[in-house]
Amino acid sequence: MVYKMCAKPKISLLLITSLLLSFVSLLACCGSEEVGFGIYLIDSGELVLSEHHIEAYYGDTHTIELNEEGIRKWNSYMTWETIPKLADSLYSRDFVLKIEGKEIYRGKFSSMVSSTIYPGVVIMDAIIELDNDNNTIRIEFGYPGPAFGTGEDPRNAPEVIDFFEKQGLLR
Repeated sequence: MVYKMCAKPKISLLLITSLLLSFVSLLACCGSEEVGFGIYLIDSGELVLSEHHIEAYYGDTHTIELNEEGIRKWNSYMTWETIPKLADSLYSRDFVLKIEGKEIYRGKFSSMVSSTIYPGVVIMDAIIELDNDNNTIRIEFGYPGPAFGTGEDPRNAPEVIDFFEKQGLLR
């Protein structure tokens, strides 16, 4: 009887240790990829796009060309079936752009169908599904045009340009 009492705590400890090791292995194996560039939703912290989704970044126009994985990720935010619905997209949601975890600037997802004026950085067009022929998104300053932007345009932040250049993605 004494043997059984001592064996139970050892079995419990072994079981707990085994479960913890399994959990740690699962996290290591299936954890998220390391991200140097990220566009995150402010309200949820969800990563919308990273450098792993990008084919090229055009520094002169602040246009991002998405690869196939990026197109799938972007389109995953289009949750309607036939007619685009603003509420079922990224439209009007706030984002933060980060390089190596450091906030570079904030902005808002927008669309050409919007009549709302926005004085900061916008990512266009948050309700358009992309495909292999139409695979770019634009980061603009001021909506509906640059004349509506106020303050300094943060899109030329050296961290962004340097990051894409080092990754071989700057065009």
